[in-house]
Amino acid sequence: MEDMSGDVVVIYRVVRDEDVIFRNELEQLACERGITLHFVVGDHAGENGARLLSPAHLQELVPDIAERQVYVCGPPAMTELLGQNVRRANVHPRFIHTEKFAL
Repeated sequence: MEDMSGDVVVIYRVVRDEDVIFRNELEQLACERGITLHFVVGDHAGENGARLLSPAHLQELVPDIAERQVYVCGPPAMTELLGQNVRRANVHPRFIHTEKFAL
């Protein structure tokens, strides 16, 4: 986020609120640079878990997601599932960029 500004939307996914790392710094960067920042908190096993970052949820968070470049970063299983959901949210595959990392 330090190198981004303008019409950028960042979605930060965690299971528990206390799992957010550098929250204050991220919120400050978002404010300074005009970035929209969403923290999505919850467990997939929870009441709303299946809905979190589903295609419909992604479209609610980013209504024009189909017209954007989308960068997905995270562990392999998460990036695979999220990549599928981004495609189902009508983002063309050439606009989806994935970076997988090990835990």
